[in-house]
Amino acid sequence: MLFASSWPRSYRSLTDEPTPVSISCSLGNMTRPRTNPLELSGEQMRLATQRVLDLLIEMTEGNHRCPASGGDLSAGCLKDVSRPPAEGPRELDDLLKIVRAAVDPSYQSAGPGYMAYIPSGGIFTSALAEFLACGLNRYTGKVKTAPALVALEESVLRWICDLFGFPAESQALLTSGGSMANLIALTTARTVHADGQVDRATLYIGDQGHGSLAKAARTAGISRDHIRVIRSDSALQLDTEHLKDCLTADRDAGLIPVCICATAGTTNSGTIDPLREIAGIARQFQVWFHVDGAYGGLFQLTERGRRRLTGIERADSITIDPHKTLFLPFGTGAVVVRSRELLRRTFSEPADYMHDIYGASDLDITAGLPDFDELSPELTRPFRGLRLWLPLHLHGVNAFAEQINEKLDLATIAFERLATDECFEVPWSPDLSVVVFRLRGRDDDVQLDFLNRINLTQRVLLSSTRIGGSIFLRLAILSVRTHFDRVNEALEIISQAARAYRSQ
Repeated sequence: MLFASSWPRSYRSLTDEPTPVSISCSLGNMTRPRTNPLELSGEQMRLATQRVLDLLIEMTEGNHRCPASGGDLSAGCLKDVSRPPAEGPRELDDLLKIVRAAVDPSYQSAGPGYMAYIPSGGIFTSALAEFLACGLNRYTGKVKTAPALVALEESVLRWICDLFGFPAESQALLTSGGSMANLIALTTARTVHADGQVDRATLYIGDQGHGSLAKAARTAGISRDHIRVIRSDSALQLDTEHLKDCLTADRDAGLIPVCICATAGTTNSGTIDPLREIAGIARQFQVWFHVDGAYGGLFQLTERGRRRLTGIERADSITIDPHKTLFLPFGTGAVVVRSRELLRRTFSEPADYMHDIYGASDLDITAGLPDFDELSPELTRPFRGLRLWLPLHLHGVNAFAEQINEKLDLATIAFERLATDECFEVPWSPDLSVVVFRLRGRDDDVQLDFLNRINLTQRVLLSSTRIGGSIFLRLAILSVRTHFDRVNEALEIISQAARAYRSQ
């Protein structure tokens, strides 16, 4: 059992009594010392950390054995997690048992069998970095408050800008995910092209684009009636002729085209829009060109990815999600914008209570570092930089590129296997690592039943989508723990499930 009731009583069975932390508690003319249970001794911190670490290692090492869609949720588990906090302390071991039980009835999104939606990874070294960042709890919104830590985060952001060939005046920001990154990008586009005229602003999104783009546009004040959905061509890419027609019609009607949103790796099928051509159209109509590369943008780390993403370097802004394609924990997104000054113009807001820490640090060597709070909606912000900086430096960039290349290879294997099996319709070859397929000649109800049969094995979890009015199944290969053995097993499960329909 690890600490509860009163510090230090709950420790007497484990270690020596910790040295009490003396706090002055004034009551009139009375002053008495007391122990602060929120300030742990070094030994207490080690013991608590070891308990948590043991649980994390146990669950991480067991990922490959866990059912892909999780276990059943019990009433007892739900009751345990729903209790309000007690007035007094409880044992850490007891609380960790509750957490352990609560994790079981959830999709094993960090496991090798998770091939639904867009998988994440949650690599251990990034979790260590996040633990350290939260424990240090430094404020990195201003250079002056933590100059070296701001420089650390900015070094990773500069690496991201350079990865896409952006100029020296560009700026990247870490965000909670792609939704916030899209919001920052589209709000900046609105400021640049329709500041004070948002009632006339129009936005252009492909019909395969992510829902967060329309949500971001509406949050930025653009009317739902002014969000144009551009149809896709037969390859599921944004139809550039339809795009030009819509831009021309809106401009002729006195509206203000603000932003074209292309996608580098759609959620539905992993398709990459014709980025180079769309960049030219954006230049022709003098509108902002945003690329939602939340899933696909970081394939830029590979030679094949760079070839397929040609034109992304001409974007005014790009969304990427390191918690997808760098396998980092959820909550790690990023936006890249061609001009830091445009971000500052959009989001900077002076406040009298901040005047002591405005401007650069007193150290000349920090000149040029950004005050992040002036570049996004966030003032208070977590120190996200360490969760990228530590694993990138520790493992090296090539380790990540190799894993991304492996996912491209696995998607090719899956596509070729499915495409040569007469049971399946596989209309589109993968641009990245999502393979879309369905049972040949069967209606949508059968497709969903087929999906259920596959997922009931608990060795793999797939998801479905609707494309062109029909249900398709998606095999999304991106988890850092997904390798050939599990993809091969998934293909065998899919093939076996399909055979059940041959006689029907």
